[in-house]
This record gives sequence, C-alpha cells and structure tokens, in this order.
Amino acid sequence: MSGTGRDHTFQEIRVQALRTQEFEFTELIETRGHGDFAEHDRRLEEIAREAAARAASETALVLVPPVAALEEMSLDLGDGDEDLLEDARANAADGAYELALELLAEYLGAHPEHQEGRYLRAYCLYRLDGKKATSEQWEALRILRPLRDEDVPDELRERIAELRRELRRRLTPPEIATYTEKVRSDPPGAQSRLQAFLELAPEEGTLSYLLALAQAQAGRLELALDTAERGAAEAEVDREQVAALARRLRLALLGTHAAPAVSAFKTGDLDRARRELFRMDPHWRRSTVLDDFDAYLALLISRPGWRSAPPAPRLSAERAEDLYSLIAEDDGQHASMLMQTGRADQAERLLAHLLTLLPRFAWLNFLYAVCLYRLRRDPDRAAACAEVARTDRTLVQAGELLEAIRSWQEAVVINPAVEEYLAAMESVQGGVSVDRLAALRRRLTALERRLPVLRGAARTEGGAQVVREFGQAIADRLREIDEAMVVGGLYEKYDRVMSSVQGGINGAAQADRLDGSLAALATEVKSVRKNAKGNARGQLDELTSLVTKRRGELEGVKAAIQVSDLVRRFNELAQQGRYANPYTTRAQLTTILQEARTLHRRAKGQLDSQSRELLDQLIATISRTLR
Repeated sequence: MSGTGRDHTFQEIRVQALRTQEFEFTELIETRGHGDFAEHDRRLEEIAREAAARAASETALVLVPPVAALEEMSLDLGDGDEDLLEDARANAADGAYELALELLAEYLGAHPEHQEGRYLRAYCLYRLDGKKATSEQWEALRILRPLRDEDVPDELRERIAELRRELRRRLTPPEIATYTEKVRSDPPGAQSRLQAFLELAPEEGTLSYLLALAQAQAGRLELALDTAERGAAEAEVDREQVAALARRLRLALLGTHAAPAVSAFKTGDLDRARRELFRMDPHWRRSTVLDDFDAYLALLISRPGWRSAPPAPRLSAERAEDLYSLIAEDDGQHASMLMQTGRADQAERLLAHLLTLLPRFAWLNFLYAVCLYRLRRDPDRAAACAEVARTDRTLVQAGELLEAIRSWQEAVVINPAVEEYLAAMESVQGGVSVDRLAALRRRLTALERRLPVLRGAARTEGGAQVVREFGQAIADRLREIDEAMVVGGLYEKYDRVMSSVQGGINGAAQADRLDGSLAALATEVKSVRKNAKGNARGQLDELTSLVTKRRGELEGVKAAIQVSDLVRRFNELAQQGRYANPYTTRAQLTTILQEARTLHRRAKGQLDSQSRELLDQLIATISRTLR
C-alpha cells in the first residue's frame, strides 16, 4: 500500500493446481484373449534372453564319477561281461572317457538294455566336451530319455535325474535361440526341431509353451491344447506359464462350442442358454467350466431380480475367472482393441453392458477403469473398478492404474478450489481498496471452509501436499488481508482528518484540533505496527512518515498564526494612541515582545520567510517603542 493507501502487493503466489498422474495402457490384448495367440512372435526374443540368462546364472552340477557298482536291474552277467563294465567304470573315473566308451560299446552290444551301462555311456559322452552344447551331449540326452520313464533303483534314478538336469541346462538355451532364428524363415522346420528336442526334454515348460503357441497361431488349437496340457503335466521349469496357456486354449476351444449358450446369456435368456449347453457335443460338454456355467445359470434363474445385482458364482476364484473368461473374454479383447484404435466411447458402452452381467470380472473392471480414465468420466466408478482389477495379480498395471485414478479423483475436487483461489487473487492484481480487500477476504474465507473436504479428497501424498500448501496460502493471504485492511483503515482515517482542513486552517483552535487528531493517529499506527510484518510494516512506516510530515507542517502553520495574532494585538494597542493608559500599554507591549521573542527562538525554523520577516519587524518595532 502506497502513501495514498490505495495499493497492495501480496506475497508471491506459490499454489499450483494438482497434476493428474499419467497412465499409459500397455496391457496387450493378445496376453488375455482366447482366440488370438500372436504373442508367439512378440515373446520369442524375450524368452531366448530369459533362457540364456537362467542358464548363465545356474551353477553347473558337479557329478560324482560312477566308480562304485550300481545294482543291476535286468541281466545276470557272466564274469567276462562284468569285467568289461568294471573296466568302463574305472576308465570313466580316471577321465579316460573315449576308452570307457569303447568298452561300453562292446558291453552294450551284448546287453543293450542294461540300465547302468546306458547311464555310463551317457555320462562319458557328456564329459567328452567342456561347457559347449555338442552332438555328444545331444546323444547323451537321447540315451537318458527312456531311462527317465523306466523302473530303476533309487540311486541310479537320482544320478540320471542330475545328469539330465545338467544336459538340459546346457542344451535348452541354444535350442531356443536356434528356434528364434529359424522360425520366421522356416516355421515348419523350426517347429519340427523344437518338437524333437521337447521329446528329449519334456521337463522344459518353455519349449511346450513356444510349440503350443506356434500351433495355436497356425489355427491348430486342439493340437496346441494337447501340447500345452502335456507340457504342464511334465514341466519342471516354467510350469505356470504353460499351464496358463493350456487354460487359455481350453477356454478358446470351449468358447467356440459354447458360443450359442453364451450369446443367449448376454441377451438375458437364461433358459435358452441352458438348453444350448445341453445341445453341445458331449466331448466338449464334459468340462468343469461348462458345469460351472450351468450352475451359475441355475443360480441366476432362482433370483428373479438378478439383473439389478447379479450374485457372485459359488466358485473358487480360479474357477470363477474361467467362467468369466468363457463368457466375456473375447468382448474384453474387442473393447481393448476399440480403445487402442481411438474408439473409447464405443468401448465404454460395451464394457458398461458387460459389467451389468459380470460385475466381478477383474479383467473387464480393469478395461472399464482404463476407459473411464481416458474419457475423464466418473472417477469414483473408475476407482471402484480399479480396486476390483487389483485383486487379479496377473493384471500387472492395475496398481499403477489405481494410483493414476486416485490422483484424478483428487484433482477433480482440489483443482477447482485452487482455480478459484487464483482467480480471487487475480482480481486484486491491479490495486485494492478496503472494500475490495473485504470482498477478497470473503472469497478466501469461503475457500478456507472447504479445506476439510479437500483434505478428505486427497488420495495421494502429492494431493495431500497440495492441500497443505493451499491451506497455508489461504492462511497467509487472510493474514495479509487483515493487516492490509487495518492499514487501509488507518490511511482512510488519515484522509478524513486531512479533508477537514482542505479549505485551510482558520485559527489556532482548528490547528490544535488537527494536531490532536494527527497525534492520536500516530499513536494508533505505532500500536498496530508492533505486530505487523513484511509489507504491512513498510506501509505503516510510510504512514508514520506522512503523519510526522503533516504535523511538522502544522507546527509551521501554528507558528504563522501566532505571529499574526501578535501583530494583531500590537496593532490594536497602536490604534488606541494618546487615549490609552501609558503604564498599561507599556506592560501589554512588554508581554507581546516576550511572546514574540519566545516564538522566534522556538519556531524560527518552522516559519516561512514572510512570517519570519514580520516577526522580526514586530520585535524590532516594540523594542524601539519601549526604549
């Protein structure tokens, strides 16, 4: 506020609107869809890298040389053949693997089914080379493959399993790498080689996964399902991945056959849906998920008002997920495609309808939350859907989506208040009066009353921080306004005091009244200044200087009035002339002279030149008269 009392500059405004967290939908539809298994191509390089990294991180097995005889399983050998086996063991233990292989070739020529002899041969082939995958290691794996399924003694079974694990560790990564390189140029050849290796290493679930994906991509879903199911049954590595693929393939095939029943369910004709189920091919009808579908239809039929709030199926989470996927996975895939091609409005209508039928399907809830977030509609519904989606651990983006929606929810509530604050502050940027400050105070007080709601709306730490800063900014501005209004009131009081003498000061009494008013104002300013800060303190200092200056000017005016009064009294005595009492006149002139000299000493610096000259003349004239 300047000396006029009309301007006020507020402290720098630091409040900013809350920025909504960004979310990019990267969940690919093929990772969920029944009938589209195109992630085969996308996953090739990734799987090859993972397999190589796993092989590099795993420690090679230290296999004990087979120096001790193992229990024989199938043959009663003569002394000569037994010597061959003993010599082979001894040479294998000494590292003479080629000699051991020659002895074993002779021995197995006579006893081809001998289990320990076959194991020893595989062991020697494995030890012929170092760490590289070789044809000898392939041959070793071929030799061990039938032993994996034969009835062998426990000690021998353990050694076979150890050797197979080490061979798989060495051979699987390069096989996957070879498949990755060849499959695009020669799909049948690459798949044939992969299948041949899978026969030797059925424990490697990744191989079953890749082969089943390739078969599914080619449209051979039933063959792919057989590959995936066998892989899931035998896998020791990546079992979950291939089992999940088998589940998807089963649902894809079932979805084709159950399409009439599913279509009837979506139109609300539950009786027809059940009839369509019973018309299915018995081969496909014998399925747990279809039994669950039938049971769910029966549950809904028993609830006439089911459309308003469909009950949850009485199933485990996994079986319920299969049921939901059978009914609506393809629709979810379509909705995802609509969103990815810029048709979010269409996706929203489709998903809203599906969720009236399957409100607990996590995948649909995830997609609907994404859709609402993109369209910036109904943040509370979007958050509720994201909460449901987060219950499915396979939806890896659900947590990130929920965080983005929470920031959106809080921004919807908080940002309008921040914008109102900024608009209110903008309204006084051109200068203020007490009335404008009072209007600003009312607006900020109304915003202050909204702070509890804003705190309740804050869902993230960032949102809570913005609300804290916002509340502090309002408090600071209200304090500034209160100070500015007090300062403005003092300036307005100063204006009123000074306006009373705009026509000039007519006498000592008026001058004393003005001086008293200014003195009282100075005392009030001094009292207010004790607790003032920053800008207000500076403005009060300006007002103090202004009052002090006016009082200084007033002293000059009062002194000039006194000079005029002394001159008037002298002139009145002079007009009495010879009729006056000389003794009384002399006494009165002496009094006027004393007052004039006192005024001259006290107010010499306050008098203007004319008044000072007049006072000097008066003193000189009276002095001459009294001689």
